[in-house]
Amino acid sequence: MTGDLFRAGMRRLCGGVTIVTSWDGDRPVGLTATAVCSLSAAPPRLIACINREGRTCRAIGRSRVLSVNLLATQHQGLAERFAGRLGDEERFAMGRWRLSAPAAPVLEDALAAFICQVAFMLDVGSHALIVADVEHVILGPAATPLLYLDGRFDRPSLGPVQTPPAPAPDAGSPRPAAALSPVSPDASASREEEISHER
Repeated sequence: MTGDLFRAGMRRLCGGVTIVTSWDGDRPVGLTATAVCSLSAAPPRLIACINREGRTCRAIGRSRVLSVNLLATQHQGLAERFAGRLGDEERFAMGRWRLSAPAAPVLEDALAAFICQVAFMLDVGSHALIVADVEHVILGPAATPLLYLDGRFDRPSLGPVQTPPAPAPDAGSPRPAAALSPVSPDASASREEEISHER
């Protein structure tokens, strides 16, 4: 089993795109990440896996706060910005950010923003597995989610998500799979881990 084969397989796993943010002292930090998922509804918890050598991971470990901001297709420029080698000040120069410490920075027009406290962190190889308690969720306007597949950003053909005013009852029937339409041919990153190149 080789690392190249593993990465090639993981590139075929489609994922939603998020920006994970925190505070490094009084400075906002963040990165583009796809390795984020729900863990539990009672209590509300999620998991984020990010490179433990990066600034954002170290800041989360110190501040114990993070926000997970779900991106829509109009946020592709932000996703690329937070995945690149720009400094934190340049990253946050784009987008409408709510910078209200002690809560981690929130993207005001995100599909959804999960405001969290760290429950615990576990080092696993090159990455940290962060289990976070979700303290609040902000639902943004309905929009088409940004996806990441095979080293490029994509969009689902089903169109925008819906934002119900209250949790819907169990529908009991599975939703159809979404076909993908390319947004950008950027093939520079691996689906194995978060997209960011920060240090």
